This record gives sequence, structure tokens and C-alpha cells, in this order.
Amino acid sequence: MVAERRRSDQARNDLVTRLLTVTDPETGRSMSDRDIVDNLLTFVIAGQETTALALTWTFYLLSLHPEIEERVVQEIEAVTEGGSLREGHVEALSYTRQVVQEAMRLYPPAPVVVRAATRDVSLGHELIRAGSPTYIPVYAIHRHRPLWDEPDTFDQDRFAPEAVKTRHRYAYLPFGAGPRICIGMSFALLEAVVILATLLRSVRLSLRPGYAPELKQRITLRPAAGMPMRLELR
Repeated sequence: MVAERRRSDQARNDLVTRLLTVTDPETGRSMSDRDIVDNLLTFVIAGQETTALALTWTFYLLSLHPEIEERVVQEIEAVTEGGSLREGHVEALSYTRQVVQEAMRLYPPAPVVVRAATRDVSLGHELIRAGSPTYIPVYAIHRHRPLWDEPDTFDQDRFAPEAVKTRHRYAYLPFGAGPRICIGMSFALLEAVVILATLLRSVRLSLRPGYAPELKQRITLRPAAGMPMRLELR
């Protein structure tokens, strides 16, 4: 597809065209077909599975806390005034966004981030040698008691603006951090809020009675046996 697009004179305002035409501002170098394919796969796979899992865990938590779900639905109806969800509504869905953020704290789609040290680094009393793989346990950090009060409790108010200001910037890492933070962070959060708001207006998802999901890490954090839920129209 990429090779065909290179040969085509047809201009399209899409991701493939943008990747074909972008150049490095320092070297002027453009991407090879292989580079473009790798980037497209990253957008499709990483952007689909992680958002789907964030929503899976969000629906799971909301089914355990119907009072929070009801408050989310009320916010959606108040913001949209009963009409269709539009672009201008998304930023106003602050409580809904906090719910998604808290779900990603308890169940981060990427529970571990792996990096390689580019130089020797002293960390406390430990020396990390250049080239050593370093694992950042995001799941553990998100439930670390010195960083979070009652860390195993689902509390969306942790992400109220004033609460966020008082917290260490690296206490919350669902998208990683630093210069290699997830390129799709803003889009993924927007996408999750839009999907959640759209679905919750129409259906209620109830967890199978007595079901407790077992966690399975396979790059991403997923329920090992799926998430059996019943859908009911509102």
C-alpha cells in the first residue's frame, strides 16, 4: 500500500500521506517504506489494544460502583443537554475523564515499561551499567502506598485538578514519561472518553455475578479469561 501510494499522484489528507511527506528537520531525511509500515502498525495495534483494555477495566470498575457510573451518565447528559455528543463537549466531560484516568491507574494497559541505560547511572546505592535493561513497574508504582492514599481503592477524585497539582509528576505513568512518552497519549485519552460517553448513554454493562478477573500480562494488562458482562439498554 505504501509503495502504491508513492507512485500515485493522488493527494490525500491522511496518516499515510503525512508519513510519506514528513522529513527530519535536522537532516532533511524522509522515512523508508519499512519505517512507514512500522509506524502504521504501531498506530493501529498499540492505539487499538491499549484503549480497548483501558475501557474494559473502566467498565469493570463502573459495574462495581454503580453510584459513580450514574454520576458519569448525569454529567454526559448535562454537557450534551440530551443531544448528540459533539467535539466541543469532550473537554467539558471532566468527571468522565477522571474515571478513565483512575481506571488506568489501577489497571494500566502497559503495566511495565522497559528501557536500556545509555550510560552508567547511580540510583540510590545501586549502579546501573550502560546497556542494562531497566524495568519500570508501572502497576506497582500506581499502587505504591507512599505515593497514594488507599491505593487499591477506586477513587476518581484523585484526578481532580487540585489533587493532580500536589502529586509527583512521575507517580502516574500509564503512558510512560520523558522524551519517549507515548505519542498517542492525548488522542488515546480523548478517544476513551468519547467511546465511554457514547456507550454509557445507551447501555448499562453489568459484570457476571461473582466473577473476579484474573490479571494476565502479555505486554499489555488484560483479564486472563475475558470480561463477561451483560449489556442492557438504558
